[in-house]
Amino acid sequence: MTPDERELRRALDERSGEPSPEFRARISSLRQDERSPSRTLSSIALVAAAVLTIATIGVLLVARQALGPVRSGPASATRLTSPTATPFPSPTPTQVFLPQTAQLSAPSTDILWAYFGQGLLFRSTDRGDTWEQRTLPTQNLSPFANVTFVDDQHGWLSTGGSPESECNGEGAGIWQTNDGAATWQQVALVDGSGPSVNGIGLAQCKENLSFVDRTHGFLAAWDANHQPTIYRTSDGGRSWTGSTLPDPPGFKIQAGGFTLRAGLVKGFGSTLLVIATDSQGSDYVFRSIDGGATWTPIAKAAVGADNIALATESRWLQLIASDQSLETLDAGKSWHQYPTDYSQAAPIAPVVSFGDGLVGYATVRGSIQRTVDGGMHWLIIKTPGT
Repeated sequence: MTPDERELRRALDERSGEPSPEFRARISSLRQDERSPSRTLSSIALVAAAVLTIATIGVLLVARQALGPVRSGPASATRLTSPTATPFPSPTPTQVFLPQTAQLSAPSTDILWAYFGQGLLFRSTDRGDTWEQRTLPTQNLSPFANVTFVDDQHGWLSTGGSPESECNGEGAGIWQTNDGAATWQQVALVDGSGPSVNGIGLAQCKENLSFVDRTHGFLAAWDANHQPTIYRTSDGGRSWTGSTLPDPPGFKIQAGGFTLRAGLVKGFGSTLLVIATDSQGSDYVFRSIDGGATWTPIAKAAVGADNIALATESRWLQLIASDQSLETLDAGKSWHQYPTDYSQAAPIAPVVSFGDGLVGYATVRGSIQRTVDGGMHWLIIKTPGT
């Protein structure tokens, strides 16, 4: 206790009446003296804290500029380089002009994609009742471009190129989408500038790209003097390996135009089927049970060409006319007449795609028909963009 405080205590003990004005003034003076050091120290502390904070922020900003942009994730994380998806603006609705070529991709019961030769792509999620136009990675597509989808989001496009005479060679570009054709990224390119890093050679014309799931796909190639090639991929189209189709019974592949052209590969579990057409106009069905490494001919169409529709692994149709159509239930070992109301005006074979054993679609020159009972009854549906 200070001398002043002792004097104050003694004075209070001795005083029993009301404090005098002089005494009050002295007490006030003593309290002011006690508060002043505390107030001064508080002010100093606040100033020091502010200076320290500003300095710290400045150091952090300088360090950040020196180190460059901040990246998320741990500093030791491995950075992988992958193709960048290219976004494209939403397409302006464009009219489809008929007649023209159309390609249908039916990966499931309800999903249907339609690509038209004039360079337009559409998607339906309700079996073709309604459509929405989707984007393409480029509008400079060759007449041999085609699309293939495994669901409503994942698909591939083969752009094709300018074929050499007799299809001695042709470049090709393969694009992939994982978001329903909103963006695309190129996964393979064959341009003849050097050895293909993707495994697809420049030789032969390329056509009929098809995928059976998100990783396994196939690309047919052919020319007028050699056996047809079927390239296969197991990594979504980034690398490819080729194998050839053997001679089917009764037909020998040789130079001068006696050759086969393979169509779309279709998967039924672990079994792959592909239809190939010879130069004489006959269709053959080949099967692979080793992922496309080897192929074996198993059947021949009953009549005509380009009109075998694979509904299941063993049930196939040949849509000709209502009183001439045929069906096989044993993978082509035997055929019988099939009652169907399918009809069309054009005297050419329809291109038929089944999404499952019952739901299928047929197109001729851009018009589209649908069946939901395996091909017995057909209904014309609206062509998108018309």
